[in-house]
Amino acid sequence: MALLIAIFFIAGCASTTGARGQNGPNDSLWQGRLALKVHSTPVQAFTADFELQGNAEAGTLSFFTPLGSTAARLQWSTAGAQLQTSGEPQHFESLDALTLHTTGATLPIHSLFAWLKGNEPTTPGWQVDLRALADGRLTAQRLAPEVPADLKIILQR
Repeated sequence: MALLIAIFFIAGCASTTGARGQNGPNDSLWQGRLALKVHSTPVQAFTADFELQGNAEAGTLSFFTPLGSTAARLQWSTAGAQLQTSGEPQHFESLDALTLHTTGATLPIHSLFAWLKGNEPTTPGWQVDLRALADGRLTAQRLAPEVPADLKIILQR
């Protein structure tokens, strides 16, 4: 579980390549570094390179080791979600169920797509700072009602 938490919301370097025509008008691709720190007992922290593609309804979030191999891949659609690590894929009824399993709390993946596009949807319990998004940096904090968490993303330029 710590590996997946470390894989999820992180701080580092990422980049957007913009819309991808073959996937649909709302699909995008971002790459960079992500860091997630969950202030649980004990504190859990994760940092990894990532690639996020698709949209809030269907997409893939991949995390990579320092050597470039895939550490984990999360895939979701309206039919459910799947986590692929080194073993058999694990299936979940939803993206929220998958993030709850991997991090101990639901994470705002749907809002993340909007944040990366410069929008600030109301996300209960989360506060986002997009002031440095033009420089490829995004930070968000979960303040309530679940365990506090810090998410930092640096987009690859």
